[in-house]
Amino acid sequence: MSAPDTPAPYQLVLSRGLPDEAGAAHLRRDLPEEEWRWITRLRRPDDRLRSLIGRALVRRLLGRRLDLAPEDVHLDAGPRGKPVLRSGGPGGGAPESGARQPPAWHFNIAHSGDLVLAGIGPRPLGVDVEHCPDSVDANLWRLVAGGPPPDPVPGASATAPDPLAFCAQWVRREAVLKACGLGLAAEPGALRLADAQEADWTPVSGLPEAEGLWVRLLWASPEHCAALCLPGMAPAMPSASARGPAPHDAPSPGAWTLRTLALADWVDEQS
Repeated sequence: MSAPDTPAPYQLVLSRGLPDEAGAAHLRRDLPEEEWRWITRLRRPDDRLRSLIGRALVRRLLGRRLDLAPEDVHLDAGPRGKPVLRSGGPGGGAPESGARQPPAWHFNIAHSGDLVLAGIGPRPLGVDVEHCPDSVDANLWRLVAGGPPPDPVPGASATAPDPLAFCAQWVRREAVLKACGLGLAAEPGALRLADAQEADWTPVSGLPEAEGLWVRLLWASPEHCAALCLPGMAPAMPSASARGPAPHDAPSPGAWTLRTLALADWVDEQS
């Protein structure tokens, strides 16, 4: 999992697979003891493994950017419990007078089944990956999307909402709420997104915390969907229009990279 020579500002890695006992023991070396103790309190064994993979993965990605060993990347609980990179020096304390502040880095983690998606970048970001449900009813669609499901094709009989279309709605909205740091504090249906499943950037509205954010699908398949939310590019000059400032542009095509790796491809890699 060596870093590219000229990494994009935002880096995403999708890891496939769950570790065996030996692999889990290897990943545990990337975490401080108190973080591992927190993971062991999760009730389900697979949840513990997924959390272990996600934390080890972001520590390795952040460690390369900060020139630190993974276990020396210190994380804290931010607002509403969202994990954040600890401010200050490598030990987390206040930097000495005149010392250069370390660069600010943000990260986000999502997982579903044996998939773990991790992302890092210079500004807040959100990622989500979910297993597509077998079926969806109109009430669930309305709860997640904030409105009724699309009308059936003219001439066709009324059917239940398409699970793939629902999953595409779900992951985009979850990625936005995670980028905002809102999590479960806001209803996903409060967000306003363009009704599209294509892998194009869509501006987000509906909540003040989401202004200036853009979201897109990373992929959509009958098995899983995934999404990425990033802050938009600020306009070069503020608008003098009475309508207010100009909207942010979509993130540039080179702003992010996504790599898909089997767990075995990076778990034993020297960090």
